Amino acid sequence: MKKNNIIKRRVIAAVLSAITVFSVGTMATTSAFAAETRVSAGTTITNDNKLSFDRDLLQVKNISSSTLLKVLEGVTKHGKYACPFISGMLDAFIEKPEERIEKKLTELSDKVDKIFDKLDASEASIKTKISNDLGVQSFYNVFIKFKTATENMNKKINDIYASNLSNADKIAKIASLTGNYNEWRSKFEDVLGELNSFCEKPSMTKDGNIFELAYNYHTNSVMFSGEALDKAKPVCNHVLQVYAAGCATLMESLAAQVCYNNLSDEAKATVNPEFAAHICKDANDIEKEIKTVSVFLTGEENGKNEDTIKGMYDKLMNTPRNIFVNKGHDNTQLAAQLKMRNHKSAYADGKYRNYKAKDVANEFNNDLTKATLTCDKAKALADYAKAKDISIRKLLENNGINTANLPKGTNLVTANAWDGSISKATCAVGYNYQKTYYKGVNIDAKGADQTDIQFLDCGYNSWNFSEWGYSIGGNACALAVK
Repeated sequence: MKKNNIIKRRVIAAVLSAITVFSVGTMATTSAFAAETRVSAGTTITNDNKLSFDRDLLQVKNISSSTLLKVLEGVTKHGKYACPFISGMLDAFIEKPEERIEKKLTELSDKVDKIFDKLDASEASIKTKISNDLGVQSFYNVFIKFKTATENMNKKINDIYASNLSNADKIAKIASLTGNYNEWRSKFEDVLGELNSFCEKPSMTKDGNIFELAYNYHTNSVMFSGEALDKAKPVCNHVLQVYAAGCATLMESLAAQVCYNNLSDEAKATVNPEFAAHICKDANDIEKEIKTVSVFLTGEENGKNEDTIKGMYDKLMNTPRNIFVNKGHDNTQLAAQLKMRNHKSAYADGKYRNYKAKDVANEFNNDLTKATLTCDKAKALADYAKAKDISIRKLLENNGINTANLPKGTNLVTANAWDGSISKATCAVGYNYQKTYYKGVNIDAKGADQTDIQFLDCGYNSWNFSEWGYSIGGNACALAVK
């Protein structure tokens, strides 16, 4: 019986030793991060300013990206802010819920894998858009260099997780991928700094950051900002996803450096020296590296992020869709609803009046065309919709303009109303006419042409003294300027 108990005690001791090999009680300290407080669910700063790990983190059997990021969140202000931000951003680009469930994308590396798979599938078309359409080859060269380096690193990290290495060796090998401080600067800091500069100013001859450049390029071929945003979005998403996935990979390796440096001396003694030789040992230097990765991506906690890559992206994507850009010639903010009036005229009281027909035209024009898009621009919009073989209504709704107030068959005014009277030609046979027209295009008819639309008919028959004055039914609209 005693023999069995001795065997059991030895087995338990061996298991506990194996479980805690990567981190155990006498942890090395990182004073740069010290404070007397609990900083996350996984880490604690003790009274003697030493970092220790809670039981749930100590007794893991498999090291993972979640484990490493929990450490990073707990010991650096940049990690605390950037890690959940990065993970959430990657989630936003994994669009189909069934893919998330099917592949169990709970780990950062799994999410990065999914993103890079999507990016690889669209790489050829994006290269053409960036290099040829936008004409920023230098930006693309640095961009693809960063993508290739971080994508390869992520593959190595996944291979390390799946290997038979000890937990301590897994941490050290992942940490070694970003290298010691000199290696980090030559391999990643320089290219990241260059990429940041190009994101802010990709062209020496054109204004705007990389997202604005993509948007401005497409405004030259469309009528509305919404269309330009839709056309620019694939490039903008691609750039942001590469940047976020690449930074997530770098943060994972830097988190491993933080974790390695806080292992016990006993655990470090088990690590392959080849891995350890490529790990930055200075806490301040690691903090600088983490900041280099995180600040341009996410900004600082409670800070402004307008100048971050995410801030620049969000600013563009929050652009109103109903700006009339007119193929790059305009930048007019339109109201969310069109201005509308029916054909009814104050002069249409069933009687003929010997007034000037131009007064009727002025009534219409003053009522409908003030503070609206000019008729020549409305005509250009109608021609554009015709060329695209869609109705004007559909084009407007696609770009954030509500047309619910417009009855079916309403005409977009494309030329001001005018006097179309023919009284002089008919008075010899006893008739006097006054007719008023405007030019317009049916907003519900695909491929509709501009036509003359009569909206008032007044007349007088001098032979039988009959008279009339009525509005011809219908509705007109114009694009209101905000």
